[in-house]
Amino acid sequence: MDLRHLQAFITVAEERHFGRAAERLNLAASPLGRVIRALEDEVGTPLLTRTTRRVDLTAAGAAFLPQAQAILAQLEQAASLARRTAQGESGRVRLGYMGAAQAALLPRLWRTLRATHPDVQLDVTELCTPDQRQALLAGELDAGLMALPVWHDDLRVRPLASIPLLAALPQEHPLADRPSLSLRELAQEDWLTCTPYATTLPPEQVQALCMAFGLVPRTRAVGGSESAVVARVAAGVGVTLVPQTLINPRQEGVRFVPLEDGVTLDVGLVTRADPGNPAVSALLLAAQHLTTPA
Repeated sequence: MDLRHLQAFITVAEERHFGRAAERLNLAASPLGRVIRALEDEVGTPLLTRTTRRVDLTAAGAAFLPQAQAILAQLEQAASLARRTAQGESGRVRLGYMGAAQAALLPRLWRTLRATHPDVQLDVTELCTPDQRQALLAGELDAGLMALPVWHDDLRVRPLASIPLLAALPQEHPLADRPSLSLRELAQEDWLTCTPYATTLPPEQVQALCMAFGLVPRTRAVGGSESAVVARVAAGVGVTLVPQTLINPRQEGVRFVPLEDGVTLDVGLVTRADPGNPAVSALLLAAQHLTTPA
């Protein structure tokens, strides 16, 4: 069924006059009449009754009119949605995030996105930085809140926040009762990191952090969650760094000691160099709002 025929029928039904309808449609009255007859032939029944002065709907036409209007309205909505999606004003973004970003950064980013682009939806998944990076490169995520640095030529990084890090030490560790520590004082320790669900720093972040202080860390990647790594610390297996946002002060067998060096976990929004998904631009704009001074 030709959509132009539907539009012609709706216009005539609204005007109840072929001449006025033809003017609205930029047609002559005769071609408009042929369009309506073609539609009636396709439907299989008359839709309009015509006199020299007035056009009325038949019973079939009265039943057909709201359905035709609904079809055109849905098509316009579909076209509008397609245009807005292509412009990044609507759509869905698959966002990964590390646990340290969950307490404050993720909610703030989400609220800002809802305020600036209410028709862009977020699908969020908690993943460690290495798993986010892999999923992002594979096209399984559109963006990720990751621990920095992230090194890859096909990825782009927008730094968002620096979260203070504390050293998690076994309760019986000689340095556990100190009010604060220098990172250098832990140079000879075994550093525990998470795989595959890391919320502590993954090995490359620990190495980059220690290298900044002239240290070469001994890292041990262990499976499980953040709590599993901290449990290993409690058992005396090693030490780790825990973001302030994930500290559990009631954790038994572990002391969380502030670091004197101003050591932070830097978190950024990471996307592919060519995102592919236009809605990612809305997320980047929301991230820019988070880092722009008031």
